[in-house]
Amino acid sequence: MARDINEQILSFGEIQEAHEVVTIAYAGVRLETKKLYTDEGTFPTDAYQQVIVYLQQQAQEMDADGVKNIEVKTVTSHDSAGNEVMDFIGSGTIIRVK
Repeated sequence: MARDINEQILSFGEIQEAHEVVTIAYAGVRLETKKLYTDEGTFPTDAYQQVIVYLQQQAQEMDADGVKNIEVKTVTSHDSAGNEVMDFIGSGTIIRVK
């Protein structure tokens, strides 16, 4: 049975517990830079956190125990309308504890 999201193992590196690898998961969030730090906007940390939540949701859907080796990169580019955007692109290894 999958762990509740609040009880999942999350690690930005390896873990000590014996475990098996289920798969590699990917997630991404895009923010318009002009909305950062405004009343209607958000903070970069919100997008970073959302990427990790998406990874956790994938682990839960696979009846796994968590995600290790989490990595989130930020890439600045422009959308099709020419607006500057920040893409938060994450990956992690979904694991099941033995």
